[in-house]
Amino acid sequence: MKVVVIGDLAIDIRGNLNDVIKPGKNLILKNVKEHVGGVAGNITYYLRMLKDQVTVVGSVGNDVWGSKIIDRLRLLGADVSKIKTFDGIPTGFLVIILDQNRERTMIGSRGSNEKLSVTAEELSSIKPDWIHISGYTLLNRKGKEILRNAQKAATTLGIHYSVDLEGIGSKNVSLSLPSAVVFCNEGSCSEKSRKDASITVIKASSNGCYRLYNGEVVQHRTLKVKVKDTTAAGDAFNAAFIHAYWKTKSVDVACEFANRIAAFKVTKNGNMVKIPLDLLKEFDVL
Repeated sequence: MKVVVIGDLAIDIRGNLNDVIKPGKNLILKNVKEHVGGVAGNITYYLRMLKDQVTVVGSVGNDVWGSKIIDRLRLLGADVSKIKTFDGIPTGFLVIILDQNRERTMIGSRGSNEKLSVTAEELSSIKPDWIHISGYTLLNRKGKEILRNAQKAATTLGIHYSVDLEGIGSKNVSLSLPSAVVFCNEGSCSEKSRKDASITVIKASSNGCYRLYNGEVVQHRTLKVKVKDTTAAGDAFNAAFIHAYWKTKSVDVACEFANRIAAFKVTKNGNMVKIPLDLLKEFDVL
């Protein structure tokens, strides 16, 4: 399968905090590591682990971090020709703080991601089988234009497109998403923001996920695991669902597979973790 991923690219700076965050207090992170990330970077990684072809549509600054992101994605085998580089605007970044309870706090800047743009013609020329859009992209000044262009390209090509509402689902935004596959987090998934969607998948953390399809709501429970790091679990879920649904045409199989991939991810530290081959063989999705 060939997927276009439209979304934020960033450098993640992760560290552990053995203290309580209080105003005016100096805090020191431990075990600090720097990784290529951002929603688009994470989803690209997991799609590539599933042997899908990926074209990344994103924006970076003309700086060291921007070069590092492009080099990493190229090394993964992704097509980076649609990543635009901007002078004078820094690459996006996130400082990810993991506390003693493994809860995550993120502080950062979208930076050059706010300049992301793409035309319907550009997307159609790639000839993908699926187009995925990060909700954070819709925060851009041209966010709805990007969405319309993705919808136009998907209609022209007769393919699926998906939208993750993270970053925008909790805002009072009205979105028309005819025939879309919509991902959202529990509590941030209003009907107003996903009008006319064909499939809605609500990610519910330790409760697995709920899928809304053909007027029916079904819960798919997940495994109980020891959580080490939830960073990029939602991105791993999205990639797994997209791959499995395209492969099997079954919403329920896709939900089960996505749950398993996300559950495995949270047992490991970092945003990009290797998926065991036996798990992939179990679902027969390669």
